[in-house]
Amino acid sequence: MLSHKNLVQENRMTENKPHLCDFIGMLHVPVNTIWSSPPSWREVLELPAANEADWLGLDALEKDFGDYFHNNPFTVGQYLTISELVAETEERARRFSFFPFLLDRVLVEAEIYFRHGTDALMLENVAAPYFVRENQPVAIIAVMSLLAKRLREKYPGERLGIQILAFSDDLALGLAFRHGFKFIRSESALFTGLRPEGPTSNHGNLAGLYAMRNRWLASQAKPQKAPRIYVDLQKKHTIFDNALESLDTWLDNILFQKLEGVVITGDITGCPVAEQDLVQTRKAIQRITDNTQKLFGTSYAPPLIIGSGVSVDNIDICKKYADSVIVGSSLKRGGYWECELDEERLKNFTELWHAV
Repeated sequence: MLSHKNLVQENRMTENKPHLCDFIGMLHVPVNTIWSSPPSWREVLELPAANEADWLGLDALEKDFGDYFHNNPFTVGQYLTISELVAETEERARRFSFFPFLLDRVLVEAEIYFRHGTDALMLENVAAPYFVRENQPVAIIAVMSLLAKRLREKYPGERLGIQILAFSDDLALGLAFRHGFKFIRSESALFTGLRPEGPTSNHGNLAGLYAMRNRWLASQAKPQKAPRIYVDLQKKHTIFDNALESLDTWLDNILFQKLEGVVITGDITGCPVAEQDLVQTRKAIQRITDNTQKLFGTSYAPPLIIGSGVSVDNIDICKKYADSVIVGSSLKRGGYWECELDEERLKNFTELWHAV
């Protein structure tokens, strides 16, 4: 088993940093806004529209690949075949009229993040309403895969992660394999909740992800480091059964489910995490560390990751408890999550981040 030290070191860009907490910047891709938001909202955000040729291209993608993607979601052993299909869809994604806009935003924002000392980046399709898991349009899979490919080509040595909303963890893991990403964020690996777009159904999701990853590892000619799976506890924007209101219920499953990363969030996007939740989670991880050390002679302790609400106002609290923070909303224009990255906000944040 990996020790806490090893897990933390895998989440850091260098070993010379003055703190043990790393900063993951969000690369939000508004592909969902282009496909499925009201025109008036898309215009407010000054995003391009999909033209008639784009919609015909989507129809062609769905005709050629939709049945396979929608009826055969990623499972153990299927990723190799799907990987080949994704390669074909990537070629077609290049033809979308809005793709150059998305690519330019991703690469420009990535350059700004890294120039200001960001440790890692996470690519995520953004803007509600969302499609879910097996109902994802093939176009979104194609666009996200091609963007991931270009991002990895531009930054071959940087630590990158990916999330596919909503709760399309299997797709995210498949793209992480394909493009050499280091982690994914999983919304639906523990319990079942209800989101505006539908239930986050859980039918052995985490076991499926781990098995899929083990199959991938076994297929590699040389030893590889597989993408880690960071799991949300009490995922924001999600309603859970009353019995799941207690964070203790979730924390009791860290070791039982062998979580590799514990993501704690506020109730909604941009909402800070309660300090008590961080204290409670850190204590739970420490108990696991101590107990596994006694039992096995080595410790098992996944990193604590803050997944929402990090800003200049709470950096000291976040760094006190967390191993990683995922930052998005507070760095965007006006502090709003759907807007583009604001370099001045990022500069202010990183200067304080490195000073604390």
